[in-house]
Amino acid sequence: MRIALAQICPKTGDTLNNLKIFENYIVRAAEQEAQLVVFPEMALTGYGNSDRFFEIAESIPGPSTEVIQKLAKKYEIYVTWGMPEEGLKGVLYNSAAFVGPDGYIGKWRKQTLPGHATDQTGPGAFPDRRFFRVGTEIPIFETKIGKIGLMICYDTFFPEIARLLTLKGADLLVILSGSPSFEKDIFEPIIKVRAMENTVWLAYCNLAGEEGGLTYWGGSCVIGPGNPKTKVPGEPILSKAPYDVESLTVADIDYSLNKKFRPYFPVLRDIPQKIYGELSEQSRLLG
Repeated sequence: MRIALAQICPKTGDTLNNLKIFENYIVRAAEQEAQLVVFPEMALTGYGNSDRFFEIAESIPGPSTEVIQKLAKKYEIYVTWGMPEEGLKGVLYNSAAFVGPDGYIGKWRKQTLPGHATDQTGPGAFPDRRFFRVGTEIPIFETKIGKIGLMICYDTFFPEIARLLTLKGADLLVILSGSPSFEKDIFEPIIKVRAMENTVWLAYCNLAGEEGGLTYWGGSCVIGPGNPKTKVPGEPILSKAPYDVESLTVADIDYSLNKKFRPYFPVLRDIPQKIYGELSEQSRLLG
């Protein structure tokens, strides 16, 4: 399966302009015979909208979803992208929508909402808790291009999410991200670990460039479950986008590697099941 990572810098609050950017990248991905194109977190609107999120959020499916569905059908390609979703009136989610040549497939609502900031970022660098509600469902999307599990940015820091998606049968984990440059040295190794510890294909697509007062580091990549020849987990890194700038990066992935490599690195076989109940109990004690 050929996958394209559309590492873009959206214009803040300008959905129509960003849909034009989407179309350009979808056409380019289709010209390279990609079957799936991934856009970053909040790619439809940008991240720096503050209270305007309540004005520009849309239902999923909704107007923008319909536009992208038509493009997906025209170019026979699957597309996933990040956007602010309005559930009930005035109730928002940080979501990823997913469509294909046959129409709307589903959505992922971000499970974990950051609300912290440091001296490096300034107030509001991670505004999720101010605007969005936590997602609660953990779906796997069964498609003609495989079983796809989605995550959004901070979800990556919780290995339980990626593990559950893998145990539900995901062939590919797709992470949509809006990670600022100061996070690069923290975030970049975690992406590889999520692929390694689940022996699964992983595609990561991050924002790039400057938007909403923040600079995003890009660095989108596709990582394999491991190399059966060298017996090294978290390889091969098939493609790597440049840092900081917009780009379209394409890679071919082979799902059969999941099965071929797992006997050499049997982390899924060796899961200590007894700890999950205790983990749940201890997390509840945190309040």
